[in-house]
Amino acid sequence: MTKSLMRYTCRAAVRTAPVLMWAGAACAADPGLALYGVVDAGLSATRVSGAGSSVRPLSGGLSDSLWGLRGSEALDDGWSAEFGLESGFDAATGHADEDGRLFDYGAWTGLSHPGVGSLRLGRQQTLSMEYASALEVGSWRDMGMGALFRAADNYRRDNLVNLHTAVVEGWQAGVGYAFDTSRTDGVAPDAASGGRGHALSAGLKYETDTWLAVLGWDRLHYAGQAADVLGDRTPSAWQAGLSYKMEGLRLSMAWSRLRNGYASQNAGGLDGLGPAAFLRGGGIDTWLLGAEIGVGASGALLLQWSMAAPDWRWQDGSRAKTARLASLGYRFDMSPRTSLYAYAARLSGGTLDEPVVQGAGRTARVGMGITQRF
Repeated sequence: MTKSLMRYTCRAAVRTAPVLMWAGAACAADPGLALYGVVDAGLSATRVSGAGSSVRPLSGGLSDSLWGLRGSEALDDGWSAEFGLESGFDAATGHADEDGRLFDYGAWTGLSHPGVGSLRLGRQQTLSMEYASALEVGSWRDMGMGALFRAADNYRRDNLVNLHTAVVEGWQAGVGYAFDTSRTDGVAPDAASGGRGHALSAGLKYETDTWLAVLGWDRLHYAGQAADVLGDRTPSAWQAGLSYKMEGLRLSMAWSRLRNGYASQNAGGLDGLGPAAFLRGGGIDTWLLGAEIGVGASGALLLQWSMAAPDWRWQDGSRAKTARLASLGYRFDMSPRTSLYAYAARLSGGTLDEPVVQGAGRTARVGMGITQRF
């Protein structure tokens, strides 16, 4: 272990251990506090056409490895003060998912009332992402819904204000405003851009014990290093979907329409917005079908298929090709908190970092692991 890595590991341990010790003691003393988390680790074999194959440990194969703390305090007239802190980590190495940020998965506070709604301020999910991601069936690492549905991928925004309405006969709506457009994966915004920009999000959902219907919208007013390529265009994303659930069966379908780049800023190129051809007026239509089928008393078969159809041409005049992703997995619940899983997935037309890539081949992965919740 290098000296720099050792210093970083020691600093992380010193910072995190007191938080966990305090949280455990506080949760035991106050029922309004809850310490929770997921530890997910396994093995995966990945093969990329033209680049060979690799076998390595995998963290978060089924569920992201994370720990968090939530708290609420009852106020007068039915109101409550709430907060949430959440941090992701690599279960295979123990390192934080994002260097330099203790609570990369969330850090927010706010007020709520069952008859009015809630207001939250801080780093958190956008409304559209929160609603649409509930349609996912196979949440496999790098090969789940978010691989092609980037606006439904597991991302957060800094300096975000989210307002939810109360739930009325299954209906709920929300709007959100982010005060800057720094990269959602933590990369700092371009200091020379002349402004921070802002992002908008809105969502509507209807949920019962059987049905879930969602509609989401995102819009990005960008001010970063790719502004010259984007011009006066604004990246946007519409998402819609429907899910049906009964004993032993869940069916899901979703659609999204992206314009002028990834509004979620979580792709590989040009500051997370995607390829230049996409930013210059391009669009992508994406579809998803999924099914979870119960197998016995404790097992489930997870099937998911998605495709992303771009409408632009590359600089050499060739048409951008459709990306397709299919996965098949099995989950066995050993207890309410512990599950075993195995899956196989195949992606064509894109990469694990970018949904649509010129000349991209195929990526195949098989994996297995264990996930434990507390």
